[in-house]
Amino acid sequence: MPIIEIRFIEGVVATEPEQKRRLIERLTEDFIEICGEVTRPFVYCIIHETPRLEWGISGVPMPDLAYLTGERRAEEIKRANQLMQEMTAQQPPPQR
Repeated sequence: MPIIEIRFIEGVVATEPEQKRRLIERLTEDFIEICGEVTRPFVYCIIHETPRLEWGISGVPMPDLAYLTGERRAEEIKRANQLMQEMTAQQPPPQR
């Protein structure tokens, strides 16, 4: 039983019933296109809407557009990218 789960903040993303219906239809159709028509009767698509301020990124309750578009977030992403580059540089190349 394939389960497609969609999670977003309530009232921020897919705020209209029509949007949710389209998400369910299109994601299901994409799954069936890739995995085959035989899966159609078994594909479940579930939308989970989390109330505002009960979802967080980097310890900041969402939605907080000032944080998401601000300097603090940009610096956090920049630092994480630096750390990943350093870790990647220390790893041996993959064997072929």
